[in-house]
Amino acid sequence: MRIPMRRPIDSAESYRSLHATVKFAAGEQPVRCVLVVDVDRERPSSVAERLSETFARGGDPTVFVDANVRGSANAAPGFLDLVAGKAQTAEVLTAGSVDGLRVVGPGSFSDPDFLASDGVATALAALLTTHDYLIVRCAGLPQHGDAIALAPRVDAVILTVTAGVTRRPRAIEARDALERVGGRLLGVVMVEPARRRWW
Repeated sequence: MRIPMRRPIDSAESYRSLHATVKFAAGEQPVRCVLVVDVDRERPSSVAERLSETFARGGDPTVFVDANVRGSANAAPGFLDLVAGKAQTAEVLTAGSVDGLRVVGPGSFSDPDFLASDGVATALAALLTTHDYLIVRCAGLPQHGDAIALAPRVDAVILTVTAGVTRRPRAIEARDALERVGGRLLGVVMVEPARRRWW
């Protein structure tokens, strides 16, 4: 697949178009579980959250799964707890920002090795029994390899690249790494650079 470098996604209409791309993606396997992977970003983009909200506003029961398990653990059980069999689905789901959206946090412990376990497929399947779509976010490439572990477990992958930051060779490298493990790349989204905080 080519790596297009168009203007950044920045409006509700842009997300509605992305939503339609995911929902009506052609192929033998319907797309219900999508992994959003950032390239060359220290802080995650908001693409996964905003796409989740767009699905929910469109009437599709959706779960935003924050599988970015790098960093400090949360007090509440989350995705890794579900993967490890330490929590049930109902225990990890919390209300989202809009009706029809539920959220699953990273979890009460931080161990990226669990993202390569068979429990990931079981956890995603459990969430899909009660929701139409899952939008999953994880730590970005190439700094971390979590996306490589998750890509074969989802239906499709969306890459996000940053305007003025991500170079085409880096985007191609990320695409090739995901495709080597069987990831199905649905598209590439350009986002604005993260704003710096001066306080």
